[in-house]
Amino acid sequence: MMKKIFLFSVVVVLSGCYLANGSPSAFNYWLKNNKNISFNDLEKCSQISNKYVLKTKKDQEVYNYLRAKFNKDPIKMINSYKEEYEQYRYIIRKLGEFRDKCYYDLGYRFQAPLSWCLAQDSDNTQTCIENMKYRK
Repeated sequence: MMKKIFLFSVVVVLSGCYLANGSPSAFNYWLKNNKNISFNDLEKCSQISNKYVLKTKKDQEVYNYLRAKFNKDPIKMINSYKEEYEQYRYIIRKLGEFRDKCYYDLGYRFQAPLSWCLAQDSDNTQTCIENMKYRK
């Protein structure tokens, strides 16, 4: 019995205990000289990412349509409009890839702690895996 309690305690500690408010945003772990990423750099990389992924006005319109549909009712989109949802996820992933590369190019490094990476309240583990190449 003590062994089970100990194992449960270890799992809780490693998972970060982000129960009430969820775990912090991944943006908190992009650091340069021990300082968080600046708002200006966030904006700059967002614009660069948009430029490479949403190349045409049509691309921008499709993204805006899908984003609005997702924000209106995510559950309905996931369950009833699977192709559109997959297209939206693809665009979001591509935007994230270019954005993260931009952060790295500006000198930021992704330095999330293990507890954040293991938290089960979001896609933290996937984010950590994708950003392993941006640690050093």
